Amino acid sequence: MKVQSREAIMTALDAVYAKMDLSFLSFVVVIVTALFLCQNSRWRALSLPNKPQKSSNTKDKSRFNAKLLRQTQIYKDLYFKLQNLESFPDVLPEAKRQLFLLLREGLLMAEYKSQPRSIANIEKYDAVALTDFLDDSRQDVLDNFESYIRRRQNGTGTELFSTREEAVEWLKSCAPLNFVDGAWLAHLHKITTPFTLRGLTKDAWQTYSEELGDGDLDKNHVLIYRNLLRDVGVLLPDCDAVEFIHLRHGLDREQIWRNAVGHLLISLFPNEFLPEILGMNLHFESLSLNMLKTNKELPEFGISAYYFALHISIDNADSGHSAMALATVMRFMDHVRKTGSMDCDLAWKRIQAGYLLSQSLEDDETVADYEGKLGSMMFQKGYSAGQVHCTSRVKIGRRTLMDWLSSTRDSSDADDHDKWKSEFLTALADSRPWVCRGNSNKSLLMRELRWKGRMFGAFTNVEVERLRIWIDSLGERDSNPASDYWRLIGTEGSVPNSLSPLRERSSLPLSALPRPRDWLHGDVVEFDPRLPLAITELRLEALLPLWFVHPAILDNIVRSPYRTATGLISQVLMIVRAEMGYQWESDIVDGMDVQLFPIYCPDLVDMGLQIMRRYKLPEPTCIEAALEGDNDAVMFAHDILAWAERPVQNCGQLLGLSRAFLDLEIWMAGRDDLLWNDAKQVLLQVADRKGKIFDVCLGEIKGDKEMYRAFINGYETGRDRIERLLE
Repeated sequence: MKVQSREAIMTALDAVYAKMDLSFLSFVVVIVTALFLCQNSRWRALSLPNKPQKSSNTKDKSRFNAKLLRQTQIYKDLYFKLQNLESFPDVLPEAKRQLFLLLREGLLMAEYKSQPRSIANIEKYDAVALTDFLDDSRQDVLDNFESYIRRRQNGTGTELFSTREEAVEWLKSCAPLNFVDGAWLAHLHKITTPFTLRGLTKDAWQTYSEELGDGDLDKNHVLIYRNLLRDVGVLLPDCDAVEFIHLRHGLDREQIWRNAVGHLLISLFPNEFLPEILGMNLHFESLSLNMLKTNKELPEFGISAYYFALHISIDNADSGHSAMALATVMRFMDHVRKTGSMDCDLAWKRIQAGYLLSQSLEDDETVADYEGKLGSMMFQKGYSAGQVHCTSRVKIGRRTLMDWLSSTRDSSDADDHDKWKSEFLTALADSRPWVCRGNSNKSLLMRELRWKGRMFGAFTNVEVERLRIWIDSLGERDSNPASDYWRLIGTEGSVPNSLSPLRERSSLPLSALPRPRDWLHGDVVEFDPRLPLAITELRLEALLPLWFVHPAILDNIVRSPYRTATGLISQVLMIVRAEMGYQWESDIVDGMDVQLFPIYCPDLVDMGLQIMRRYKLPEPTCIEAALEGDNDAVMFAHDILAWAERPVQNCGQLLGLSRAFLDLEIWMAGRDDLLWNDAKQVLLQVADRKGKIFDVCLGEIKGDKEMYRAFINGYETGRDRIERLLE
């Protein structure tokens, strides 16, 4: 095959341009011609003259690291603020925006890195298909681990770490993530959870509780990891302190910070993103190859692997967290089918999105990397096309095709190349009809690239698929991350919170809550429990708002995994567990026993609903419905919610306030006109259990004069209000 002269080809091109005014087709024709010029009669590639030299590896690496550091710093700042919401309430809108971005990222990464086995391949929810997928995925991990073991037995060295120092550095780098172990479930099962979902969210929250040792400090996963770091000589500041995100600590792995922030973000909106949380839980609690390898290799360097062995064991698919996660997803989908609270297909897609989010958070590559590859592909084709000195005046965006092509050769600076890629893709995105944002099927470019299209062969199969994913990912020019996510899920516009009839307090800035009145007592210096309540008259209009709101008092104190790794807060966790209807803690985790062998143990909300039924009152579906009205009891209930939204600032007062409501629980358990006998017996057991734990808490705080006085203040305030409102 003989190569034609450059002049002949240019003459042919001029004839083509004279008959057409199709901007991108012109571009591709030029590309194809340029590629043709670069080949000899046997299609061997020839070198191109004056091709810009690639940047040195050092410079490329420096530029890449600079980008990563900038993105890492964004995540670091968010990480700090999300753990200090009382000081940064205004971060919540940005937090939700970032969550939508990460959810979108998870969906797109599943396409860019398409795999034969993916949860995305299960188009319709099917319990058997889901179970088979998880079983097969787990078997893949085990098969790969078996191959790893054979390689090790055949004499190959460790694969994750080369030296002890490298292993220690890796453990240190993972601290931001492992210090918030369980965070994705932390805000689940709060008083703001719709009452019909509380049984389901309780099962999910159990995993969080077990991550925190169920209140046994020695079993707290965060503390175990902190102790592991200490044992290998790594001392870090508290992860909720601003010092923790300082550069001097060398915690600079973008993927780790992104992963940790993703867990913190999704936890903040548990009602709005419940399906996504359950999907994330399903993936994160599954067995991973790296976990198995880490458990094998750390001891070879004299480092304890117990933290990782613990997760392999407790996350097992038979009775552990993996099994619990699957059971909760199935229960949720059954709930959706029976109640019609959400379209089943939409619910399943959102569970898949949560799963894929968790999967993408563990990946070092991001959508930006793949869009960068797309930009590089277009740049290289543009550079090649520029060799034929295109004179076309048609436009892509605000620049002519000639300008785009010639600019690829104007500079050898890599920053200029990056700018070209970004600007060209932006312009191409708005080049209708060639690119129709969000719809590759309607995009003329995609049709012309396929068989019988005029551009067939100009791009390879991988390149065409990458273009398709990119076009489908494009939202409208003025779209926001939320609308982009819902569109990818398959729903136009924002999806209302169909799981809950109320707005979610935890997603509101603190300033949107009623301003709490000041605590009443500041002069009592010694805790002296008052005599039991002696209220004879039953005023349900005052009792019920107080009863329904009081489980919220300690809710938020245990919502930070890191802060639970103390003696006091681990005791608070046990109080919260008692209020939620969990049995006494034992030396062994409950795992699936709670679901497989249920015991009658209503929580405090269930007891309130029982009173409503006994007196044939309309049952509230949520906390806001339970707090309708404007009497003094309702106003005090709103004060409690506002105080509880500041768990760090008000920790001592909230503990004292909760202790005052223990007196109310004892009074209620002693009456025959409120609860049925079996519920009364449960309440008596809960009250006795809480009383013993409060005694331990008092022992913890007596040495802290400020905390102790705050506890007394909260108790006295609570007793005063309860007595005045109910008498």
